[in-house]
Amino acid sequence: PIMDNAILQELYDYYKEDPSLSQSELIISMLTRIQEAVGYVSKDVQEEVARLAGVNRGYVAAIIKNLPHLHAQAFRHEIRVCISDRCKARGGSDLLKKLQELLKIKPGQVTKDGVFLLNTEYCMHNCMHGPNLKIDGRIYENVQISQLPQLLEQLRH
Repeated sequence: PIMDNAILQELYDYYKEDPSLSQSELIISMLTRIQEAVGYVSKDVQEEVARLAGVNRGYVAAIIKNLPHLHAQAFRHEIRVCISDRCKARGGSDLLKKLQELLKIKPGQVTKDGVFLLNTEYCMHNCMHGPNLKIDGRIYENVQISQLPQLLEQLRH
């Protein structure tokens, strides 16, 4: 495994020494460090973190699901679709539907080949130029459905 149990034990012991951290804060701190080191938090690592912290894996998985900077799977590119009212009115909902169809995933999921993570974001503060996509942190303005296949193909290579 990329993160062996000895390293996880060391991380846990380090954060356990801080009396100001609640159990949830300790787990979040550990997961964040793991994410920074490896890029995602695998199911095996989630299980070990849960065992060390004395909670069930579902609790750790829920933390990962609810914190956008944490990911349970590896991926190369994150695509975020703006779902604010203005972007929706300009075709954002259609972009999201087409991406789901092309990638065969729903928001929060990673493609089978591990290339794309699809997410939504409420307002990218670029309303005048919607609908907007954010790919790996870069905003793409006035994105048209017809552009999606070519954009995805470019990102794959």
